[in-house]
Amino acid sequence: MALASKITLAADCSTINFNPQITLTSSYGKLSLDNTKTKADITDLAKSLNLVEHGLFASGLSTVNINFDLAFNASGLPVEEGLFCVVPTQISIFFGLDNPVIYLAKELSPESCEYNMVLRHEQTHQQINKSTLEYYLPLFKNAAKKIADNMEPVAVKDIKDIKGAIQKQTLIYNQKINKAIDFIKKEMLTEQAKLDNPRNYLLESNLCP
Repeated sequence: MALASKITLAADCSTINFNPQITLTSSYGKLSLDNTKTKADITDLAKSLNLVEHGLFASGLSTVNINFDLAFNASGLPVEEGLFCVVPTQISIFFGLDNPVIYLAKELSPESCEYNMVLRHEQTHQQINKSTLEYYLPLFKNAAKKIADNMEPVAVKDIKDIKGAIQKQTLIYNQKINKAIDFIKKEMLTEQAKLDNPRNYLLESNLCP
């Protein structure tokens, strides 16, 4: 009897039509330049972040934070006496870049060929981050909407259980959307690797006498 009741609840909630609204905001952060560190300091920082540059470009480093914040709202819709169906209603997401910094070793002479070369190299790294995010943001919003639309309503028989059901849905949504974020992060690293390779290092370093 309990099993039949559970099946009936699920079937009743599966007929609920809902259209969760997705709000996506983003930012590229404000780029700053730091030339207070030595080459050794920059190398240590790069190692701590698992970032490695070679040759001339060990004199520079680009860092950025990738931020994600989620506000998940859901409601318990009364279907019949003793039955509520919890569905997502409004999802607000922030996904963007924060605190982009270019570090240039203070041993580099400003306006020298080496200084300009390292600066350009690190600027390219930051541009890759920005361009990759710009490309994937519309796709990310579509994915966020699709995940929300495909979520199954949660059936509860007591209004006191709605809060727990919302927490459950929030966790499920967060787990699924994080897979999309991880994919974009990997794509950023793939694009960065096209700049950081022995062939390109050689080409760029040969531009300075």
